[in-house]
Amino acid sequence: MNAKQPIQLFGFLLLFGALFSGSWFLWLFGGLFFFLPAAQDWWQSRISRWLRVEWSADQSRVMPGTPVNVTIRLHNRSWLPLPATWLRITLPDHVTVDGADESSVHNQRMIVHLRLDVPARRSAARVLVLTPHKRGTIWLTDVQTQTMPLFAGEANPVLLPLSFSLLVYPSPLPLPPIAFDETEPDGNSLSRQRRQEDPTFLRGVRPYSPGDRMKQIHWKATAKTNALQTRLFEHTARSNWRLVGHILPSYEPKLQKHNDAENERTISYLAALSIYCRKRSLGYELFLTVKQRGREMYHVSAGSGKAHHLQIMTHLAQLHHFFTTPLASLLRRLEESSSKEAILLITPRLDEQTTASIERLLRRGHKVAVLDVSEEEPVLRRYEAGADRRRKVVAR
Repeated sequence: MNAKQPIQLFGFLLLFGALFSGSWFLWLFGGLFFFLPAAQDWWQSRISRWLRVEWSADQSRVMPGTPVNVTIRLHNRSWLPLPATWLRITLPDHVTVDGADESSVHNQRMIVHLRLDVPARRSAARVLVLTPHKRGTIWLTDVQTQTMPLFAGEANPVLLPLSFSLLVYPSPLPLPPIAFDETEPDGNSLSRQRRQEDPTFLRGVRPYSPGDRMKQIHWKATAKTNALQTRLFEHTARSNWRLVGHILPSYEPKLQKHNDAENERTISYLAALSIYCRKRSLGYELFLTVKQRGREMYHVSAGSGKAHHLQIMTHLAQLHHFFTTPLASLLRRLEESSSKEAILLITPRLDEQTTASIERLLRRGHKVAVLDVSEEEPVLRRYEAGADRRRKVVAR
């Protein structure tokens, strides 16, 4: 039996007695038991207009295992107090929560309950400590709230909109102790195909040409000559690396094998290489064997510096629900490049077809190194063009 039914039955008896006695008090008192349930339904249907949830955190981009302090505020804009109000928040199961009243794991989701007592026209706040342990984006679009009902029984949940996201970068795995310059192809000679300018050393100015970047304009020379002048820098022999990440299908029916662990290990080593290049100011571009908005491969243009590193790490963190493409087709496209490129392949599966593609790249003049991550300890191999074309293990 519903908790409202005994109340309404008692009110019906009072109204029935008032019908024979003619007492106005019984009429008002009995009608009150029918009015309160209707008022409760009206309040539940409009409570979302007077409640608002705010979510603020001290960090929005973190590495796995980093605690994040989150402040949750519940604003009550009504003239009624809200004692014993519960907030129900759903998070991924890999997130550990400290500071909650109740927490449990159900269907691979972490369910967190918070209790707040909100006065009328006031706000209440709670602080949680979230610690994510996997890469990805943690989204929160709504929070479920339950207030104390007017009558005994279960409270009706109300969804409150919320906009919050926390980006978790992939965790970098330790690379083998190698010197990057030792495996860098064409790093000691300057070629016309790989000429680049080093912004550290200025060698002069030239007249402005359409397409020049505004930050390269020499304003003092512009003021003296009354015409835009662009800086000229010394040439450098350092080349851009092409990082090629081999992403396997999540599930291969023929092999009856899940490749999630291998793909996560590949993404972690790509993140480690991005950090390595960032610390040494090396330019690089990223290729992945997944489709990107209709394209046959995932490509991030060449660059260096902090902004480029953050872009690469963001792409790696948001890599989910992808469609893979064959590695051979991506390497075939790299063969068509007119310049002699330096290619570093990160793969968890080095088969004969991949080796044949590497041989074709070597014959076209490209320099290739392979980071084999099929085992827990990575192996870096450099492929050299020669009579026998034997591969050499650089470091392990």
